[in-house]
Amino acid sequence: MMKAMDIIRFCLKTTLFCLVTLILAPWFFLLLLIFYRWRYCIGPKLVQFYFKICLLVFRVQIEQVKYYGIKNKNGKGLLILSNHVSFLDIFVLSAQFGTVFLSKSEIKYYPVIGQIAWLMGVIFLNRDASHERVRVLSAIAGRCTKQVIAVFPQGTTSVISERLPFNRGIFKVIELNPGLSLLPVTLYYKEDAAIAWKKPQSFRENLMRVCSQDRIHLKILIHDPVTIENYRDKTASQICRMVEHTILEPLRAKYES
Repeated sequence: MMKAMDIIRFCLKTTLFCLVTLILAPWFFLLLLIFYRWRYCIGPKLVQFYFKICLLVFRVQIEQVKYYGIKNKNGKGLLILSNHVSFLDIFVLSAQFGTVFLSKSEIKYYPVIGQIAWLMGVIFLNRDASHERVRVLSAIAGRCTKQVIAVFPQGTTSVISERLPFNRGIFKVIELNPGLSLLPVTLYYKEDAAIAWKKPQSFRENLMRVCSQDRIHLKILIHDPVTIENYRDKTASQICRMVEHTILEPLRAKYES
């Protein structure tokens, strides 16, 4: 049973979130249409602003952003790879990097939101079509030269303790675009066990758990980029395991405020 305070937080945060979305979405749609030629450039900036507000609404406090290395060594494209805990991950990565994401194809048909996503360059994936993965990899390889794209190689959300393995398919993208840099990013939530979206939770149930938190604390660890040079004498599977270790290993340590 939810406590009275949890219900109040849920109602307040979701109401604010809906209001922000309803106010900004029409303006974003109009701006992307007016400046259609530059939509790939301004779209992520608009959404970056929106998600920064969303982080305030859900009271997500970024306590640390730690850079282990240079964000992009060659300036020829950046693909962010991150562990996946909650729907908040999308807010965080977009607010931090101005990223574009992969999305299920159904989102494209959502009123206004779907059109905004399409205009700003979101890459849609039909999970039921076997040939889609090749098309998506090609789209990512080409689009990364214009935009920062983020992918969750685990494919689904989970708590830290599950340590879900990474899918190796995405790591073949660098073979299609050798100038691309893969940027491993670790998202470490202090309240991981409480906010992680795990089966059989519905989105509403997870949203209620996220909203019930007075404040959510987060560390972002940005690691050294992986380039084509790291692929020498290694397979995509070996690179996948290397990046997986880089991202997940810091999660073994206790969260220190």
